[in-house]
Amino acid sequence: MRGEASRSLANPTLIVSVPLTPSWVPLESPVSRRALFLPLCALLACAHTQPTSPPQTPASVVISPEATAAMTRAWMAQNDGDAAKGHAELRQVWDAGHQFEEVARGAADMAAASGDTVMAMTWLERALDKGLSNPGGLLHAEALAPLRTLPGYDALVVRARKNALEARRTWGVGAGLERSSPKEAGLSEPALEDLLKAAEKSGSAGLVLLRHGKLVGEWYFGGETHRIEAMSATKGMVALAIGLLIDEGKIPSVDTPVSAFFPEWKDGLKGKVTLKHLLNHTSGLASKRTAFDIYESKDFVRYALDSEVVDEPGSKHAYNNKATNLIAGIVERASGEKMDVYLARKLFTPLGIRDFRWDKDPSGNPVGMAGLQLHPVDFAKVGQMLLQGGTWQGKRILSASYIQALGGAPSQPHTPTAGLLWWLIYEEGMSVTLGTDALEQARRNGFPEAPLARLREIADRPIPQGAFFATFVEKLGDASLLTAFMEKSAPHNFKQHVEGPPSGFAAIGQGGQRVLVLPKYDLVAVRMSDSDGRVPEDVLEFSEFTGKVLGLVRPAPAAPTAR
Repeated sequence: MRGEASRSLANPTLIVSVPLTPSWVPLESPVSRRALFLPLCALLACAHTQPTSPPQTPASVVISPEATAAMTRAWMAQNDGDAAKGHAELRQVWDAGHQFEEVARGAADMAAASGDTVMAMTWLERALDKGLSNPGGLLHAEALAPLRTLPGYDALVVRARKNALEARRTWGVGAGLERSSPKEAGLSEPALEDLLKAAEKSGSAGLVLLRHGKLVGEWYFGGETHRIEAMSATKGMVALAIGLLIDEGKIPSVDTPVSAFFPEWKDGLKGKVTLKHLLNHTSGLASKRTAFDIYESKDFVRYALDSEVVDEPGSKHAYNNKATNLIAGIVERASGEKMDVYLARKLFTPLGIRDFRWDKDPSGNPVGMAGLQLHPVDFAKVGQMLLQGGTWQGKRILSASYIQALGGAPSQPHTPTAGLLWWLIYEEGMSVTLGTDALEQARRNGFPEAPLARLREIADRPIPQGAFFATFVEKLGDASLLTAFMEKSAPHNFKQHVEGPPSGFAAIGQGGQRVLVLPKYDLVAVRMSDSDGRVPEDVLEFSEFTGKVLGLVRPAPAAPTAR
């Protein structure tokens, strides 16, 4: 490794902003020059840097329902190939007074995609005025590529970096963590170097390691710390809300029926659904593999309530976004507060976490299935609290018994890795099998024969979990076919196999979002990405992450002896 990255191992308290320069990038290339220049420029306040004000808004800014609805419509229009329509949606809501950073940032992408680079630059200026603090995204986001050669673009990146540094100071991001070096933490430095290289190669925006309760390091690969969308790792925080309410006595237990909060669910199969069924994806609630139908609804909680329960609750495991959105409504009924407000008071504030946002549906419900934006190092604090059995700085936050329930053992008999919206980590023997039944189901539903023929080469053969996703996508031939395959092969899909007890648990989201808690090794690791198109989706998932983290603390396998 070179430059700042190599210094980080010797001085692990340094927060690394400069990317690890890949071996294929010459040191004199424009890529490496820009990466090395911008952090220095921010520190020295270069002459071309435009003045910017520190963020003035509270950390938990509530984005208006009108802005949320417009962003959803814009995203769906862009997904349909009409970026100009999406841009018009965002411009209209902005002009109506709903002037949020997220609106401006999304409008910049859509203006650029529509070919209006001048307007895209204007939108970025507006986003920066509202506190945009992700210089790495400006450097790497695929949608902004047409802007990077324009005059003044580098100055925008510098402004974003200054915003990020100011926001960290203002909101105390990561406050309360002592620091240690990799050597003091007992981490393998060669394994750490390997992890960092792999993290950058996979398009990571942030990586954080805690060992023995101390911060070993933060790495941001050309950017700075900023709030990152946790995707489905949000579900892990939703599970904590239920545990906190049980600890308060506001919910009797996870076996409490949903009808205790929504009496309209007292009859039929709905009357059998408990909180535990919602938390372990066995509710039987009708759900699709994608979330487009959910985003089209105006009230995600009501949409879940009005859906049918189509399978006997507890009879099978089926990943369910609707069920998690319903939990947001249950938290509100039990606590008297919106879920994000409740978690801010009961979880984030005690941990010193002040800079977060939570997406809302058009009716103002915090989204349960995704939508929490948090700094990686603050996510690591949540993981550390869980690793410590629910305590933080000597104070009890969450009961140890609930943490054991969510991450200590399988929560149902169908999927060995499913806890309560957290996923169990097995150190040895984790494998995944693509069954012939899934391929036949996909064939019956019209999935193309050519990729099915390639997938049959790996059918009914256990593949180590760390290698499965890459192997599957390689045989599929096109990562864009993944969603269609999951839809058409349901409910069969993949089968998991494990050996031995779990070593830890993780909150996991699309794009390789990970909050990894390993009590056996007294280790917490967080990896997050911005899903900005800098690498292909299958690379972004960083499926080797858990194995490489374990490599930090486990001895390397002995070399084979000559015979």
